[in-house]
Amino acid sequence: CEQCSEAEGSVWCMSCAGVHAWCGPCAVKVHRNLPFHKVQRWNGAQYQPTSLMDLGFLWHIGHGGIPAPVIGQTLIQRSQFQMTIVHTEGIFSHEVWVCKCPGSDPNDWHLDLLHQRLFPASICKPKTAFTFDVLDHFLIDALECKTSAMSFYQKLKRFTNNAFPERVPVECSVTINWIMFMLFFSACLDRYRELMRVSQLWRDLKHRKWFGFGHDAGKDPGDGGLALFCPACPQPGLNLPADWKVQYDR
Repeated sequence: CEQCSEAEGSVWCMSCAGVHAWCGPCAVKVHRNLPFHKVQRWNGAQYQPTSLMDLGFLWHIGHGGIPAPVIGQTLIQRSQFQMTIVHTEGIFSHEVWVCKCPGSDPNDWHLDLLHQRLFPASICKPKTAFTFDVLDHFLIDALECKTSAMSFYQKLKRFTNNAFPERVPVECSVTINWIMFMLFFSACLDRYRELMRVSQLWRDLKHRKWFGFGHDAGKDPGDGGLALFCPACPQPGLNLPADWKVQYDR
C-alpha cells in the first residue's frame, strides 16, 4: 500500500489519475471526498470490480465528510442508512451517516444533502438522490441531443455495468410477494420515475434562477415571467411605433 506501506496494495481506482495501489482502509481514506470513483480489488487472479461501500466507506453528511465530533465524553447521535445516488459516472449505493447535532431539526436533514450538491428525490426520509452534475447533464442532453429520460437513464446503467446493465444493484425496501414480483420489479430496479420528477423540479429551479426569481421566495413569476424574450416578434412599445395601428394595415 502506497499510503501506509504496511498492508498489501490490492485496491486500485479506475477514476484517479495515474496508477495507485492501496489497501482497503487507505483507499477509503483517500476517497473521503471522492465518493463516485470506481475501484477494483485484486482477488489473487485478477482485478474484480467492487465499490467504496463494500470497502467500508461511510458518507458523513453534515460535517464535511468527517465523523461527528465528540462533545465531552458523548458521541453525537447519528443515523445510518443506505442511499441510492445517481451521478454522471453511474448509479452508486452508499452508506450515509446523518448527524443529529444539538439544536438541529431532524426533519430538515434533506437540506444537508443539498449542501453536498445532492438533490433528494423526496423530502421526507429520502433514500434516493441525484447529483447536481447529473441533472445538468440531463438538461443539456435533452436540449441538444433530444435524449429522452429513459435513454439517459439506460446510459447511466451502462456506465455502471456495461456488460449487464440489468444487474445494476439498486436498493428496494418494498416488501412484495411472488405474484406481484413482475409488477414491482422494474420500479425497484431503477430510478427512472424519480429522474422524471426531479428533472422537472430542477428545470423549474434553473429557470427561476435565470429569470431573477431564484433568491426571492416570496415572489412568484407571473404569466410569461419565465418566457424568453423574442426580439423578432412585434411588441407594442418595444419594436413598433406608437401609431402602428394606423400606419400598418392589418
